[in-house]
Amino acid sequence: MMLWENFKMALISLKNAKLRSFLTMLGIIIGVAAVVSILAIGDGVKQSVQDQITGVVNANALAIASGKIGVGTKGASAGSANSSLGASTLTEADIKALQKTHHITAVAPISLVSGIIANGSTQSNGALLLATTPDFSKTQTLSFTDGRFIGTSDATKQVVVLGGQAKTDLFGTASAVGKTVTIRNLPFTVIGTLKSSDSGASSLTGSSFDNAAYIPFDTAKLFTNGSAPQILRILAQVDTTSDVNLTADAARKALLATHGGQDDFSVLTQKDILSTVDTILSLLTTFIVAIASISLLVGGIGIMNIMLVSVTERTREIGLRKAIGASSATVLSQFLIEAMVLSLIGGALGILAAVGQATVAGKLANITPVFTPDSIILAVGVSAAVGIIFGIAPAIKAARKRPIQALKAE
Repeated sequence: MMLWENFKMALISLKNAKLRSFLTMLGIIIGVAAVVSILAIGDGVKQSVQDQITGVVNANALAIASGKIGVGTKGASAGSANSSLGASTLTEADIKALQKTHHITAVAPISLVSGIIANGSTQSNGALLLATTPDFSKTQTLSFTDGRFIGTSDATKQVVVLGGQAKTDLFGTASAVGKTVTIRNLPFTVIGTLKSSDSGASSLTGSSFDNAAYIPFDTAKLFTNGSAPQILRILAQVDTTSDVNLTADAARKALLATHGGQDDFSVLTQKDILSTVDTILSLLTTFIVAIASISLLVGGIGIMNIMLVSVTERTREIGLRKAIGASSATVLSQFLIEAMVLSLIGGALGILAAVGQATVAGKLANITPVFTPDSIILAVGVSAAVGIIFGIAPAIKAARKRPIQALKAE
């Protein structure tokens, strides 16, 4: 009953000083709004990336990368770093070993070839030129606006398939199939164009598939003096009747044989890729949230400051309450509840501000914010904790006042 009375008194006190109460809550409002909106946008980005990856990378696909890539960890080993600098350990022997592995039905190498793709004087400077085989289409879910992917009969032909962004850069809205582009002054016929949505498998190549162009693996030898281009990644498709993890283990054993027993490669499943991306995004979100949380500290200091002023202003009230029998614990709870109410109302307003802020930011960035119960509970919990932590000192000061001295105060 006493708690309810203290709660009503807290509301009355805040109502009597609306402007001061609002200005005091402002730090909490800003802090909670920042934290909740960042968490919502971060979860929205995670969901968007996961949807793109699951929409492009088949659940039964394996990705073999050079070096050791830490799955679900904060980083990778030096082997992975060497790979990122171009020192790939993957070879054509690895492709043959994977093709012989039980339950693997398709194997596609991916090589990065240097060269600018041009349509006359129009260039797609940012486009990746990737060399691969027809099996690539079996390991990915590709959607075409026109034409087809590289076929077996195209093995040594000068043909190219354009990703959505590359096609737009070179031809705009016009059809590109059947037209000719040049790569290092050599003519290539466009045989297919992909939809712009096919951009999610960047975890496999290190860059977006949307801004890529694909040529036959053997045709790429035109740019490497007849030798096979360096293999950046190998994609393998597992049949639907097999356990992907078991096949991944078999693939590791086969590759260990071709690598002389050296474990200088990584075999990743779709789950591994999602885990790695989720870890990276979670670290970024946590870092930004930590920075935004500083405003909560500032808000808490503001609450403590105002509550100390309030205790000083209400010294005679405290003395009167104690004189008629209120205990120190009662006075302490009164001011502590007042600080908590101030903080919780600020937290509630902060959550409402976060919804609007994240919604606007999501529309601008074409991302759907994801508000989870955990983020709301976190916001409420943090608000309550700020009220308790920064309200305890003023409450103790009020509780320690002696009735006679308080009544004599001017």
